[in-house]
Amino acid sequence: MKAIRSVVLLLFLAAIPVSLRAQSIYLGSVRDIADNSPLPAATVIATQGEKIAEWASTDENGAFSFSRLEAGTYKFTVSFVGYKEVVKTLSIAPGQRLDFLMEADELSLKEVVVTASEVKGSMTSASVINKTAMEHLQPTSFSDLLSLLPGGQTSIPSMTGANVISLREVGTSDSDYATSSLGTKFMIDGATIGGDANFQYVPDAYSTDGDASRNYMGYGIDMRTISTDNIEQVEIITGIPSARYGDLSSGLVRITRKSTWSPLTGRFKADGYSKLFYLGKGVEFDNGWSLNADGDFLSSQSDPRNVFETYKRASVSLRARKAWTLEDGSSLQLLMNGDYGMSLDNVKNDPEAQTSPEDSYRSVYNRFATNFGLKWQTAESESFLQTASLNYSASLSRDYIHQTKFIQLSRDYVVPILEESGEYDAEYLPYRYVADYQVKGLPFYSNLNGDVGGLFFLGEVRNDVSSGFDWQFNKNFGEGQVYDVTRPLNASTSRKPRSFKEIPATSILAFFAEDNLSWTSGIHKLSLVAGLRGSQMLNLADGYEMKGKIYLEPRLNFRWDLRLSSQMNVYFNFGYGRLTKMPTMAALYPDDLYIDILQFSYWNTNRDLKRTNVRTYKIDRTNYELHPATNTKYEVRGGFSLKGHNFYLTYFHEDMLDGFRTMTQVGAFAYKKYDSSVIDGSTLTGPPSLEDVPYVQDTVMRTWGLETNGSRTMKQGIEFQYSSPRIPSVNTRLTVNGAWYHTVYENSRPEYYAGSTAVIGSTAVSDKYIGYYDWKDSYDRQQLSTNVIADTYLDRIGMILSLTAEIYWYGKDINRAVDVVPIGYMDSDGVLKEYTEADMEDPYKKWLVLSNRTTSDVVSHSLFYTLFNFKATKNFGDHFTLSFFADRFLSIAPDNVVNGYRIRRTFRPYFGMELKIKI
Repeated sequence: MKAIRSVVLLLFLAAIPVSLRAQSIYLGSVRDIADNSPLPAATVIATQGEKIAEWASTDENGAFSFSRLEAGTYKFTVSFVGYKEVVKTLSIAPGQRLDFLMEADELSLKEVVVTASEVKGSMTSASVINKTAMEHLQPTSFSDLLSLLPGGQTSIPSMTGANVISLREVGTSDSDYATSSLGTKFMIDGATIGGDANFQYVPDAYSTDGDASRNYMGYGIDMRTISTDNIEQVEIITGIPSARYGDLSSGLVRITRKSTWSPLTGRFKADGYSKLFYLGKGVEFDNGWSLNADGDFLSSQSDPRNVFETYKRASVSLRARKAWTLEDGSSLQLLMNGDYGMSLDNVKNDPEAQTSPEDSYRSVYNRFATNFGLKWQTAESESFLQTASLNYSASLSRDYIHQTKFIQLSRDYVVPILEESGEYDAEYLPYRYVADYQVKGLPFYSNLNGDVGGLFFLGEVRNDVSSGFDWQFNKNFGEGQVYDVTRPLNASTSRKPRSFKEIPATSILAFFAEDNLSWTSGIHKLSLVAGLRGSQMLNLADGYEMKGKIYLEPRLNFRWDLRLSSQMNVYFNFGYGRLTKMPTMAALYPDDLYIDILQFSYWNTNRDLKRTNVRTYKIDRTNYELHPATNTKYEVRGGFSLKGHNFYLTYFHEDMLDGFRTMTQVGAFAYKKYDSSVIDGSTLTGPPSLEDVPYVQDTVMRTWGLETNGSRTMKQGIEFQYSSPRIPSVNTRLTVNGAWYHTVYENSRPEYYAGSTAVIGSTAVSDKYIGYYDWKDSYDRQQLSTNVIADTYLDRIGMILSLTAEIYWYGKDINRAVDVVPIGYMDSDGVLKEYTEADMEDPYKKWLVLSNRTTSDVVSHSLFYTLFNFKATKNFGDHFTLSFFADRFLSIAPDNVVNGYRIRRTFRPYFGMELKIKI
């Protein structure tokens, strides 16, 4: 709370629009001479003689300011990556504007970057991937781009399973730690890609079912659906983002697509796993309108030899922009986007190799999206109000899963069909049948946001202030799960169909305020971004803990730049922030659970004489105490640039104590235990009557899952990157990057566990007693990896070559031991009791001390290996580009010896090529 009060006070003081100027303020801008577009992170240095009088870097609008200059003559040096340096000597007077135009350096070698690079001047950890790097990588989908981040590694595409993001962590496949992926926000051209209304899954699916690897409900965004061909730039923020971005806990991915003139471009890529086609064109009109249209189609297989498991993706995008210059000199920009995307997972069995040709799985995703944006910017440098923007985006998806499966049973199964609590007779499943299951989703996402930005000075301190709001609405209008309950996919399932459109919508309203303070004195520049965000979930029923609550997120980033010379800059960063991710609709409104207890069962060889009676309990699994997951982040960063040498190193620490996970709940359920042994089957002419069958009242313990805030994900690590200037004789740049990650995944609360398998007489211990264990279901994981990249740009022949060595130094996994002795237990009275030493002598309760869990840490190590990748891009004139890649063409992986056995490690190579045509 002290940190929150400090940030609020800082924002209040910074927002006072008072100008206490000790001397003149000089405002200016840096723009592209060709299209007048702003150049962010450009450097402007004012010198007198050999001494730096003051320097500044431009913001996202290309604007900068000087507050310490006096009237006089100065030499101004303006530099920006990929542009020719501008050097001007000017005599300035108080209040004079300093505007500079820069010309792109088409022959500049510095603009060819084939990996992710640091965002220059960023207040937090952020990597940018430009078009050149993407073209050289030759990606199939967005997930391929993550290999360009520090420590990232290439992999053979897995397009027949969901691709979810993992940032700054070793990673785990356990769905109880999916909040890390869910908490990464994706934005395209300022519009958020929604995922919180996703209900597409097949309940009780086995690992061999088609839905097992394709279900990403609760994981966020499936990156397979994002095409990369129309992307101009990707910015991945892994640090503490601006307070204007919310409903995230891990990171932010901002995608900017092409919006200017571009030739008619076609791309064809082929490798052993997929074929990709792309066509796009951008035009500009004399009236100021620009229009971009493009589309792509991808066809992929799980294996080149398997044509029965495929993935297909198609997308079409139409984007329009228009800019006006108003009478007062201010500018107004309009953005309009329309998008359609389709993806299809298809799995079926080979009729020549399978006995169940009826088995099939088909998942279709159709998404329609639109985005409108307005941005106004003043031309008055003295005006307090500088910018204002308003954006609206919406999307509607038609999601459809259809799975059929041939079921053959080896014994009798009953199927309870009652949808409310009560007693009734259950039906028997046939021994052979075909299950037909459909999931029909229609998720709708809507987002409206706006902000205003102002500028004022307090003495020599520049204040760029901004504030705004964000409102999102999520609703699923689908029919939901559609299937015959008497023909389930899983014979032991106890779920019932559910309509999605009856589930309440979620509505989240947020506000933010932020101040970017900067002060320059000689070679020093101090910058501080302090922001506060508040968010509230609306449309909640009474009883929810979140109802009416505002969740505050203070964020703070500090940067100290030292401009030691025109060729050398050193900087240090510190960041702190709290980030929250709201629960999804599936977490807030889970499916009801049905617990079916067998009361009476009479079996006879004559199926018409069989009878089974069941006591059903309908369980509402809504957790009214659920609240947002909160991640607390710290990071310290430092770096320098010197004559083309660039280096940075970042240490980060993140701790999320309340991530979403399913935890076990316990209840005692009463039922009638009938004695079927009194029935004389020889006298039956129909199913036996229960009226004359004796019974006793009994109670049995049962467990079920509840969505809670019970997962902890702790991340810490070091990231670094060094890049050299190009060696003139060979035009080669050397880049070395890497990361050490240490991630701990564990539950943050004690948990019930019905793990005892003991049976006393005819009574299972777990039917009478459930243990309560204070353990850490913990995975402690570390890894260290580096990439060494040598890329050569031969501009005279239009060729880019790169050789990458991906070095995995070591990995260490520790599965922590658990305490096998419970701290408590629950029995039929439904009350949690303390577990004592006396309980260890009880004939039933002594079995709660588990024998099937490890009592010591299990440590495993991953050994060193190196993989080599080669890529080549060659331009043939202005119209043709041919590219080739060979990933993992060479591997160095020493054999591993475990318990006297030699384990050989091999890595499959991955080859492909593509042709790009420009007209």
